[in-house]
Amino acid sequence: MVLTGNDDGYMTAIELAQQGVNVAAVVDMRKKKPSTALLKAVETLSMPVVMGATVYEASATDNRLSSVQIHAIDDEYKVGEKLSTLACDLLCVSSGYMPAYQLLCQAGAQLSYDDDNARFSINNLPENLHIAGSVNGIHELEKVIADGHRAAGTCLSLLGISNVHPDSDASRIECDQSSNFPWPIFPHPKGRDFVDFDEDLQTKDIINATRLGYRDIQLVKRFSTVGMGPSQGRHSALATARLVAKATDRTVSETGVTTARPPFIPEKLALLAGRIFNPVRLTPIHPRHESLGAHFMPAGAWRRPAFYGRPENRDSLIQEEASAVRTNVGIIDVSTLGGIEIQGPDAAEFMNRIYTFAFVKQPVGKTRYAILTNEQGVVIDDGVACRIADEHYYVTATTSGADAVYREMTKWNAQWRLNVDIANVTTAFSAVNVAGPLSRKVLEKVCDDVDLSPEGFPYLAYREGHIDGMPVRLLRVGFVGELGYEIHMPTLFALRVWDMLIAAGNEFSMRPFGVEAQRLLRLEKGHIIIGQDTDGMSHPGELSLNWAIAKAKPFYVGSRSVSIVMQREQTRKLVGFKLDASSAKPEEGHIVLDKAGNDANITGNVTSCEYSSTLNAYIGLAFVSIEQHKTGTRFPIRVDGQEVWPEVVALPFYDPNGDRQEVV
Repeated sequence: MVLTGNDDGYMTAIELAQQGVNVAAVVDMRKKKPSTALLKAVETLSMPVVMGATVYEASATDNRLSSVQIHAIDDEYKVGEKLSTLACDLLCVSSGYMPAYQLLCQAGAQLSYDDDNARFSINNLPENLHIAGSVNGIHELEKVIADGHRAAGTCLSLLGISNVHPDSDASRIECDQSSNFPWPIFPHPKGRDFVDFDEDLQTKDIINATRLGYRDIQLVKRFSTVGMGPSQGRHSALATARLVAKATDRTVSETGVTTARPPFIPEKLALLAGRIFNPVRLTPIHPRHESLGAHFMPAGAWRRPAFYGRPENRDSLIQEEASAVRTNVGIIDVSTLGGIEIQGPDAAEFMNRIYTFAFVKQPVGKTRYAILTNEQGVVIDDGVACRIADEHYYVTATTSGADAVYREMTKWNAQWRLNVDIANVTTAFSAVNVAGPLSRKVLEKVCDDVDLSPEGFPYLAYREGHIDGMPVRLLRVGFVGELGYEIHMPTLFALRVWDMLIAAGNEFSMRPFGVEAQRLLRLEKGHIIIGQDTDGMSHPGELSLNWAIAKAKPFYVGSRSVSIVMQREQTRKLVGFKLDASSAKPEEGHIVLDKAGNDANITGNVTSCEYSSTLNAYIGLAFVSIEQHKTGTRFPIRVDGQEVWPEVVALPFYDPNGDRQEVV
């Protein structure tokens, strides 16, 4: 079917019909009929024509267009009665054209619009720049040719070619034909009347921008991002100008369109080739990973081992590395973790204000999970806080969040003026994690000045010792869900400590493992990754982190916002789900629906999903609606055009009582 506001739509319909396509109808938004020749041509091809109407709604079946509703046009911005519903699987639309004004305006010309006739013109052209044809507002073929003769003659005359005698009076080339329908925008009560498909912007988004005070078209663009996508406003500029003009009671000419800036067309990658300015950071242990055949992946600015071995064996290698940690012992380089030192008389008070948990009474020699929220109550980072002394804390941060956490800390203390010294020691310290049932045996071979027994070094404890005379900080943590030790050491000693641990682990067949296996292991324990399993709106209640908030504290950054949002009726929840291994695998970003079928609504999305050989199932985390979050509920995820139905299960998936972290 063809919807048109000009004669070009008829030409498209005729060409389609001549190629054997069945055209259900030509719907013309104009009330005035086109030329007799066009009408006769479409009648010959048995195509019905509906005048003064528009397509008001489209329906789909199996993700394909199946039918459209035709309504009469009553007035500008208003539709009238429903005329018919037509079956079709292709809708061609021609409501008008924007001139290719960008280069001309970049040269200093001005784009104008005639509201009465829905025509564009370009004025104030720079000296020695001349235009002709449709860009000059002329569309009839004969007059386009005449305008071309005029412009060419003018240019040749200015070049001094005397045998050319142009008729340079541009006003004599007049064209009454308009290619634009004055107002093709009609709001629908269900919304989804898109203005900018690049940026997913609807009519209401543009109108709301004006209601918030953004009356200037340039401000509307910056507030809403309209025209900032790949098309750079080529299909949305006029529609936006029309909407802003109507909402602000101005003409389109008074409103104008947004400024066109270089480049006019996308630049080729070859033009951008050259020096790479993105920094790449390598841990001190990087040479050892290379010698072990690591396949690297980006993690923030760092390059980390994803797994060890040939890329074509990726999936099996990840499962083998994870299995080694579960059944034996593994080692991973975690030097990319952020490290921040907090020292001074007010260190405990500072920690208590920055993080959601309680830290004033944290015992020396203990670690504590630390959640950081911003002023809006959104979780923005997490880590482990170690209390080394009464006035000394060592805090880890996520790989990509270290600099931001340090920046937040220094910003807040500029206001609080507490007596503390805050130092970013991310590069000063490196770290490895030795994890698995035999991890204690490996550590006992190299560290003999620390009591590593379960009683002397319990879960979540912090100790300091030496490996071959090199000072190390030891943390009993359980990110991967097994007996494990994070060993933090001055970066100067990182390579030597790694080598000694590898040598000590040979007796126990210790295996290095990469980030992919670590992510699978932490997923089996239901541990979230900030930035992957969270977004810019995730508050602690949605993430089931209520236990990490000290409700008796008078203040922490974001406390007021957290209190407000958690008292409101919740709309979504991050849950764990399990799916049979024979099913299609959901990927990160796949949408969660409220029900089956094409009329389903999106209620959330998958944030993590992996195959677990330990559980012989797909396991994952996903945001779902509050109605879908209870254990045992099944919900649909759309995977490659089909729906799979995982079950919500209680977290963690593996070792729910934490027995594995207390291996004797």
